[in-house]
Amino acid sequence: MQSDHKQQALRDFVADVSHELRSPLTSIKGFAQAILDGTAKDKKAQLKAASVIEDEAKRVIRLVDELLELSRMESGQIQMAQGPVDTEELLQHCHEIFMMRAEEKDLQMAADIKPLSPVIGDIDRLEQVFSNLLDNALKHIPAGGKISIAAQQPSADFIEITVSDTSPGIPPEQLPHVFKRFYRVDTSAAKTGIGLGLAIARKIVRAHGGDIKVNSILGEGTEFIVRLPVNVNISREWMPEPRRYSCSRLSL
Repeated sequence: MQSDHKQQALRDFVADVSHELRSPLTSIKGFAQAILDGTAKDKKAQLKAASVIEDEAKRVIRLVDELLELSRMESGQIQMAQGPVDTEELLQHCHEIFMMRAEEKDLQMAADIKPLSPVIGDIDRLEQVFSNLLDNALKHIPAGGKISIAAQQPSADFIEITVSDTSPGIPPEQLPHVFKRFYRVDTSAAKTGIGLGLAIARKIVRAHGGDIKVNSILGEGTEFIVRLPVNVNISREWMPEPRRYSCSRLSL
């Protein structure tokens, strides 16, 4: 029975990958053919075709990169670094970076970051989690909306970070599936994500001994809550020198 389940999971995975690759590869083939057979006759049409080919090729590369990363995580090939992480500083820098992007999209962005004990973990991977969540929020809220980052320490044992937004919300029946790879709530062509960012974020959080959950109300918004264990024995005097976080590893 377990073997049948694994085989079905493998078949589903292959089908999902094939589905995700088919669309960009079809575009690449079609626009390349337009250049070759002369359908794209003038310079403007040729440049447009070349631009589409480049964008779709990048999309395929991102898909392959994230698939490989998720596969390595699931097989235990990626080891998380173990060092003290100043989560306050990380979140403040992510807020600064994404605030500029939010302003470009006519969105508001707020932060309410309380004093937090340091956590033990991988700085770059935790950065990836929060930038994935923030980027995901940017993609799903209309102009005039708001994104918020809140962080607190409800107990001596863990910290809690909430990324919330005023998006249209996620239907209740879809909430249990949002962390599954390739799952997308919004399947419209306008959305370029491939449904791996949240799956990777959950893998990273759980590798740090924490967890992540989602709450959403239709018409009001969505929030992702990350809970991470802390090491209360680490004093701030022993924290590493401040570093600049890029918040550049985004979800797809």
